Amino acid sequence: MADSVAASFVQTLENICGVHQALASGSAGSAGTVLGNILVAGAAGVVTLLCFAVALRLLIRPGERDSNHPKYRILRPDR
Repeated sequence: MADSVAASFVQTLENICGVHQALASGSAGSAGTVLGNILVAGAAGVVTLLCFAVALRLLIRPGERDSNHPKYRILRPDR
């Protein structure tokens, strides 16, 4: 049962990204259809935006109560 689920998942990924077409034609440099490229670029963009959002949140509200914590050196009024 697990083998058939895994095989079905791999087949679905190959169909979405067009990997089987690129491998069959021998053009490994352009592996993937436009939809596959959009999915990968979109996922990378979402991860990048999330990283920036978390970094900004931790800069503004570090969540530390100790006034001598290194994070507060960034937030000093004289900077």
